[in-house]
Amino acid sequence: MHATTNSHLEPWSRLQFLPGVGPSRARLFEKLELHTLEQLVRHYPRTWLDARRFVPIAKLEPGEMMTVRGTVRHAAALRTRGGRTDFSATVEDDSGRVHCYFFGQPFLARLLAPGTPVVLSGELDAPEGRMLNPMFEVVDGEIEELLHVGRLVPIHALTRGLSARALRKAVRSALDAVADRLPDALPKAVADAQRFGSLAEALEHIHFPPSEEAREHARRRLAYEELFVLQTALALRRRALDETGRGLSHASAGTLAARATAALPFELTADQSQALEEIVRDLAAPRPMHRMLLGDVGSGKTVVAALAALHVIEAGHTAAFLAPTEILARQHARTLESMVAPAGAASAVLTGATPAAERRAIQKRLDAGEAMLIVGTHALLEEKVKMPALGLAIVDEQHRFGVRQRASLAAKAELPDVLVLTATPIPRTLVLAGYGDLDVSRLAVVPSGRGRRVTRLTGEEKRPQVIEFMAKELAAGRQAFVVVPLVEDGSASALRDVEAESARLASHPLLHKFRVALLHGRMKGEDKQAVMKAFAERQVQILVATTVVEVGVDIPNATLMVIENAERFGLTQLHQLRGRVGRGEHRSVCVLMPGHAAGPRARARLQVLVDSDDGFAIAEKDLQIRGPGEVWGTRQSGLPRFRLADPSRDDDLLVDANRVARTLVEADPWLRNPAHAELRRALERDYQEAVELAPAG
Repeated sequence: MHATTNSHLEPWSRLQFLPGVGPSRARLFEKLELHTLEQLVRHYPRTWLDARRFVPIAKLEPGEMMTVRGTVRHAAALRTRGGRTDFSATVEDDSGRVHCYFFGQPFLARLLAPGTPVVLSGELDAPEGRMLNPMFEVVDGEIEELLHVGRLVPIHALTRGLSARALRKAVRSALDAVADRLPDALPKAVADAQRFGSLAEALEHIHFPPSEEAREHARRRLAYEELFVLQTALALRRRALDETGRGLSHASAGTLAARATAALPFELTADQSQALEEIVRDLAAPRPMHRMLLGDVGSGKTVVAALAALHVIEAGHTAAFLAPTEILARQHARTLESMVAPAGAASAVLTGATPAAERRAIQKRLDAGEAMLIVGTHALLEEKVKMPALGLAIVDEQHRFGVRQRASLAAKAELPDVLVLTATPIPRTLVLAGYGDLDVSRLAVVPSGRGRRVTRLTGEEKRPQVIEFMAKELAAGRQAFVVVPLVEDGSASALRDVEAESARLASHPLLHKFRVALLHGRMKGEDKQAVMKAFAERQVQILVATTVVEVGVDIPNATLMVIENAERFGLTQLHQLRGRVGRGEHRSVCVLMPGHAAGPRARARLQVLVDSDDGFAIAEKDLQIRGPGEVWGTRQSGLPRFRLADPSRDDDLLVDANRVARTLVEADPWLRNPAHAELRRALERDYQEAVELAPAG
């Protein structure tokens, strides 16, 4: 480590006071949300270029991450048919040349002009013989100083106007100035037990590692810190829930639940019975239940939730069921009513579309403390909706709601029991990472009486056969989904693709006699509801949709799903989508159709779905391939965004952090021990919302 200089600086000092930065360059750092020296040294590298492994361009091997040095010879911005502007460059050295392609980055023309010396790091794409979106660095003729032999060079996220070299120099200077005085959220006793070195050493080795081994040891130390702070926050919430009695008992004889069970046209699976037993035990306990019911597609979570609600209703309280969308709320209401009505229990639906007069009538029943089941959307979270007798809050598709929304429903009464449901098959490590404050019940076995479902992977050349099969299924009285990917922003061009697919199917000679409807996220709520109602009542035979049908839509008569450009989806999302078929008694088929651009690697990934119908195994595989952020997607609000920790490979760190955090909170629930002062400050900074929501926080 370099000798400490600039001792007048502190970790919280502004970056403009760091030698070589100044006010002007500090404004560039602020674009990266870097304002202080501490934030700068916590700006971890995205990757490292290994100057020891430079290869001639002619020796590049497809599929392997390699680094080359050369000069840009040709460069051009390219306008695509879809309206996007890409950038292409050719780099050559004495042995040959390599073509590089950057999607949607035309501004690179200013950086990679012909004659520019560069270092590239990336994988050679086998079919095209080019590098796609490679990492690069303009070396300005100083490569020996910048990337000398034997050095792992950090590559940080940058912003326009800030060079990699300038950022590295600033990190080096900040480490020299304050590394030994940075606050460490990891208590020394915990760090020593894990045989971790100091925080200063870890930060030095994550930015400027002397070896791969030193870098990985530093990464594990810093990743453990991230996981440990999170697990402590969850442990505090969990302890607060465990210690707070509510003075209410939702225990009942189970007469209504038994009556409803007897009326079901099938027997509960062993998993369902076990889960219900765990829930009923929680309902009778002198502390609020905080449980997740985690079930694979079609495993019967709604049945378990309905039976749990009946236990609460029998005990004289209200049960609320919160669904993420109007479509699902209406669908769940029909399903739940069919299960609770035979038991003699009342139910109602309350959404944003509920007429004012009906809303007032429902509110009067809730105000009176009527023991009933209320099903709704976000409308149930509104402050004007009062539920003084709320005993059980059931939240469907938990990952679409933030912790504050969950708490809003729970705040309707004095600490009601909370049951969250998810059909997303969450890997064990992500359950621990995101929901360590919840008990978990699992449903893995699909109820009997459902037809077999198969998945096929086929190319564009087999589309005529797929259309023929669709026509036969529809002629036999069945229905079909066609799923088309839509970019997150729902742009007009992407929307036109969805509409064009709908028009193509409607005009096909084999399909023109069947009714085709369109469903996507930009439609008005009442229009979506009308389309789903028509599809459920078999007035529509083909539903062309985006991923708005991903979760919960239940059409037992649908036996075919065709997923266009399947390579654009994650495995977990594809598994969710195909769960919309195979819900009835008939054999069902899900056809995955990758686009023309899908290579062998993408097809191999899709083959996982053909080979397995186990959602949990698929989710684990998806986690390994894409990482936690991609698996959960941008809608996820429960899972933290780690900078270095990766639950897919840090399983051992996560499990240990959970164990140690629980032990620490048990011994010091208010974190008053001086040794835990920095941990408490980290919690207040990073998990203030979670800590605030816990009574102990």
